[in-house]
Amino acid sequence: MKTSPRKSFLASLFPSSVAITFLVFGLVLSATLAEALPKLTNDEIYETLSARLARVLDNDRFNTDIGERGRFYAWYWGYIGRALLEMHEVTGEQRFLDLFTDTSWQLIDLRDDALGLVDPERERVVPSWGTLYKNGIRANEITTAGFISLPMCQYAVKTGDEMIGQKAVETLGSFIDEREEAFGGYYFQHRSEGYVEPINHAHVYGAALAYCSELSYAPSNFEETALGIYRYWRHFVRQNGEGISWPYMPTPTSAQNLPSEAIWKAAVSIELPVALAAVGLIDGSEIIPKIAKTITRNPIVIKGGIPQFFGNDRSEDMIGNRKFEGSSLAGLAGAFVLLKEDEVDDLLIEWVNTHSELFPGGWEGGSRTMPMAYAYLLNRGRLKNEIFKD
Repeated sequence: MKTSPRKSFLASLFPSSVAITFLVFGLVLSATLAEALPKLTNDEIYETLSARLARVLDNDRFNTDIGERGRFYAWYWGYIGRALLEMHEVTGEQRFLDLFTDTSWQLIDLRDDALGLVDPERERVVPSWGTLYKNGIRANEITTAGFISLPMCQYAVKTGDEMIGQKAVETLGSFIDEREEAFGGYYFQHRSEGYVEPINHAHVYGAALAYCSELSYAPSNFEETALGIYRYWRHFVRQNGEGISWPYMPTPTSAQNLPSEAIWKAAVSIELPVALAAVGLIDGSEIIPKIAKTITRNPIVIKGGIPQFFGNDRSEDMIGNRKFEGSSLAGLAGAFVLLKEDEVDDLLIEWVNTHSELFPGGWEGGSRTMPMAYAYLLNRGRLKNEIFKD
């Protein structure tokens, strides 16, 4: 049985008998929190996901033209698409899979090649989704390609749908030649804005490559590139007290002691090690527990707070910080359910149920990760099944 950071903290403050009393109280409180979850039905979840996807694809909501919205599609579909796949797994209801398929084709019809748009940086048509950047350039990037393709790759592996799988492979393969070598691995440059892609941005692309590598028609360089992105990241991973940390946007010439990235960015960075472990390209038994321990043993967490940054080298607490109240940033931490670590799950459930100011909408929203997190927790048996009864 794993030791909770709260148990260790209490044990250090009180005699063992008192600590046991607090432990029993904590277990009762945990059960109460689980009971406090909103009673969402399958219909409610389906309607929530369907409505969100309709908003994502609603042309009337945008101030930019079609062909300029790739980033927006990516950061919603990347989570909502997986929520649909997980809900199909949980319920067996075909409607979740049908909604996934229909949305995938709507998105494919919005790729640059379907729209006949030339990427001005690459001087060719890229089978991906362009974005209008702040500098006024409309172009493509690996992050958008990765986040939109990632659920499609998982779907193709799950269902054998080669048509959608081939589209995902085509998108991801368009950026392979842009990789650059460092530390025995690979990094990418963001061409329009002139910087090295942040860790979390590259990791979404690498995770999509890893999942797509399971398809028989995926090129062999998908595995190689995903592992290379992983090796570049590991160069910057540092042991930090009881946990580990890594910086947000290191370059090949960066110092190795840069501060750790925000927790909502780290929740995206873990996508790559999780994906590589899931498809058997790495042994995750070393790195996954380290990531989980970094969260659960964070000094701010032990004190009852929610850390703003992933590593324990930075001590800001999001609780009580008004700039985070009502935002969706804290909610992006919901993606840590991908670790499949019980202590992390328990922590996320507690945060969502006790800090509505940081998790507006609870499991149904404000953050786009929440429905996915809910579906993953349910599928793993971490939430009571009656929560989803019809």
